[in-house]
Amino acid sequence: MGLFDKKYCDICGKEIKFLGNKKLDDGNMCKDCASKLSPWFSGRRHTSVAAIKEQLEYRSQNEAKLSSFNPTRIIGKRYKFYIDENKKQFVVSASDKWRANNADLINISDVRDLKINITEDQDEIYDKDKDGKSVSFDPPKYEYEYRFDVDVDVNNKFFDDMKFELTSNRPDSPDSAEYAEYVAIADEIMKAIRGRNFVEDRSKFKYPYTSQPSTGYATGDEWFCPKCGNKNNGAFCTKCGTAKPEVFTPFFCGKCGEKITDPEVVFCPKCGNKLK
Repeated sequence: MGLFDKKYCDICGKEIKFLGNKKLDDGNMCKDCASKLSPWFSGRRHTSVAAIKEQLEYRSQNEAKLSSFNPTRIIGKRYKFYIDENKKQFVVSASDKWRANNADLINISDVRDLKINITEDQDEIYDKDKDGKSVSFDPPKYEYEYRFDVDVDVNNKFFDDMKFELTSNRPDSPDSAEYAEYVAIADEIMKAIRGRNFVEDRSKFKYPYTSQPSTGYATGDEWFCPKCGNKNNGAFCTKCGTAKPEVFTPFFCGKCGEKITDPEVVFCPKCGNKLK
């Protein structure tokens, strides 16, 4: 078959226009059929025509199920979790047109794991010398940026990872109200989908601060409000009135020595020893 010979979609049978071919493992697919696949699906070039047809049938059934899906709760700012707490189902979408876009409907029981990671990006700020060249400050100065990434591991035949960035505008400080807002959003997502708190980990941060985590737990007299980010010393936030979070101290498994940082864990994640 020549380069410019006509090609036809092995899914719908229509002629594929120039530069519109989406190669499959054993055939070809047009852009229209490709647009109907799940946005979480990857590995198209190594997928068979039969498997693509099977996925499109699943997508058709998903569209029908969405007609009776009615979220009772919405969590997030950029990507959002639309959750039906009665049916224990959810969709994730960056668009409020999730129904028209045929967002994948997921049963909460099909979530095998949910991770929310915070990544710190550190960039040095430079000065100019008398010749206009960039030089480091003494001591060096830095600016920071924080992104919250979500990874949902699901039991689905056509995809198993739903990865996306939670942050729309990345906070520039872990002590800011904006950062605290995303921690609160992460905590709300974790509770809704996994039934436990989000545990913030600042151990790898280079930001020059001495504050305690703002995840809903405090480890000393000084604490940061999980709702507004305000620094406090008393029993209630002086800015919004939120009560001081419960004190949690990391501990070690008595059987294998694994460090336990999640207050909701009942069994050691390394050896299975019962902790509570």
